[in-house]
Amino acid sequence: MSAYVRVAGGLVRRSAIEELAQVDAVIFDCDGVLIDVRGSYDRAVIESVRLVIEGAFGMELPDTALGSEPIYLLRKTGGFNNDLDAAWIMALWLFAGAEELAVRELGERLERVLGSRPKGPRELWDAVVAEAPRGSYPRRILRTNPVPLEVLLERAPRTGRSHATRDDVESVVRVVAQDRGIFREYELFKEFLGTGRTYGRDLLETVFDDLYYGSEVVRSLFGSGPHFDFGRGLYANEVPVVDGATLVRLEELIGSGRMGIVTGRDSVTTWMVLGDLKAFFREGACVFIADELRRGGPETLMKPSPYGLLKSAAALGPRSSPLYVGNSAEDLHSSRYAESYGLRTLFAAVVGLHPDPEAAAVDFAARGADLVVEDVKQLVDVLEALRRRSIW
Repeated sequence: MSAYVRVAGGLVRRSAIEELAQVDAVIFDCDGVLIDVRGSYDRAVIESVRLVIEGAFGMELPDTALGSEPIYLLRKTGGFNNDLDAAWIMALWLFAGAEELAVRELGERLERVLGSRPKGPRELWDAVVAEAPRGSYPRRILRTNPVPLEVLLERAPRTGRSHATRDDVESVVRVVAQDRGIFREYELFKEFLGTGRTYGRDLLETVFDDLYYGSEVVRSLFGSGPHFDFGRGLYANEVPVVDGATLVRLEELIGSGRMGIVTGRDSVTTWMVLGDLKAFFREGACVFIADELRRGGPETLMKPSPYGLLKSAAALGPRSSPLYVGNSAEDLHSSRYAESYGLRTLFAAVVGLHPDPEAAAVDFAARGADLVVEDVKQLVDVLEALRRRSIW
């Protein structure tokens, strides 16, 4: 940590002090930075995996089988900006470690059902769940003993530059299934989940979206649904973690119209949660990757691609040292990849909502983040302190 110095409570990389003191444009990630999503996206990952696994097997997972830790382990790789990808890997990971007898039985059912080609995700779900064994006990617990996720991530090839993609990680989960002699069943379960990211076609995507958005929002976004009625969408649990007074202070430092957003989520729920705070962000500098994908954009637009940063920075106009504020490895990778396109982007890591903020701060420092702070308020405190001492 000798490469860093404490300023207003934040960790500042010594070599970035002068550039940080001159920042005149700030681009924000959204989840975990502007909005607390622990009760929405994180919960949607866990609940979608639990629903699909328990429904398919006809058994309950132990309470200890699922939690936030696997989500954050996957996000640390830098290739899991899409939370559906985390859910997909977690479901396959648990399946590959499940009891052999349960796996064999499910494989036989999946082969029969998939052979009849159900019309949609709900029909597929109903057909598989209808034949699930119920047993003579009120609860049947599905025991899983998967290879630790940390081990699998260490084995994953890095075909996606310095980050690991969902396909990189899936390749090592597949090897586990092969080693256990359950490869046929594994491939059937993967087909059951859906290998794409299409609402109304792929089961896991549809369950996830119905959970997160709820019936009204999902219809407005996709023009159909819901296929599963889970009540009000989990997005309703989200709250801003930044206030207008903090953004006013930041605006006084960098100027009006100098803030943007680059996020993997959609614009509809983002603005619903942020409300009046929308006024602080320049419209053309706000990039919502989920919206672009729904309009037919390629998946290569997703972070850690620098696409969103390049588009946002261009809309912000003349700049010296734009600062990207994120909370995940893919955010840091995006800022570094942007340099190969001629955009020098500083990176600030926000760690306050991580399960272990201290460990996250150490990790981001080890990765070379220019600034590590607890939240956006502390970010502004640091920039103000550096600006006051701008003559070094």
